[in-house]
Amino acid sequence: MLIAHISDLHVFADNKETSLVRDDAERTARAVIADIAALPARIDGVVISGDLADGGSERDYALLRQMLAPLSMPLVVTPGNHDKRPTMRAAFGDVVPFEPGPYLHYETMIAGLRVLALDTLFDGHVAGRLCRERQDFARDRLSRRLDEPLLLTMHHPPFASGMTALDDNALVEGRELLAELVGQRRAPTRILCGHIHRPYQSLWHGALAAVGGSPAFQVGLELTGAHEEPGLVSEPYAYFIHRIEAQGGGAVHTRYVSL
Repeated sequence: MLIAHISDLHVFADNKETSLVRDDAERTARAVIADIAALPARIDGVVISGDLADGGSERDYALLRQMLAPLSMPLVVTPGNHDKRPTMRAAFGDVVPFEPGPYLHYETMIAGLRVLALDTLFDGHVAGRLCRERQDFARDRLSRRLDEPLLLTMHHPPFASGMTALDDNALVEGRELLAELVGQRRAPTRILCGHIHRPYQSLWHGALAAVGGSPAFQVGLELTGAHEEPGLVSEPYAYFIHRIEAQGGGAVHTRYVSL
């Protein structure tokens, strides 16, 4: 099967809330969506790992749903720090099986592959967290079916990029538990995240982990350990296409879109 992974669209219908977001974020997101829709190979599902909207208003999500209309395959969406739970639940409740309660986590299937989406939104903060209630959910679901492949997605990566300023604002609570649970799994696990605004891949406790880029803005590469956030760069937008075999193996391909 083929899974497209995109992230951090930051779509806004009226006024953007984040100064770094491009004024034409709608246009650039549409270009990425159009590229996925036009691929000659059949895509089985699309994962959007958070920050779907820049402000999380009803109008933001209404616009995004209209923009996503060309994609006929199943969607998996997770909230980022710029999303709002009530409006996101209302906008996508007919698309994904959100669990009842205050959080937007859930489990679903795509073409026989088990998918687990975690809510790492930490209200009022850039960084993410898994509070005790969400850790209990993760523990319960990650401890099941250990011999079957799993795709795990969340906005804030629990694995480090090596870019200190950005890693400090990634997942700040629940990382150790996830490391333990992922390390116990006996079948291949893939973890798809966003938030960093620069695409990269990692091997984390036996799992293939990846962060998607952002068509709203991308940051430069900074591996010196500096605590200042890296500046913006003008590069072709890159998203990943995961080819996943029945037993969980496969490959990761990078697709470039000129914005």
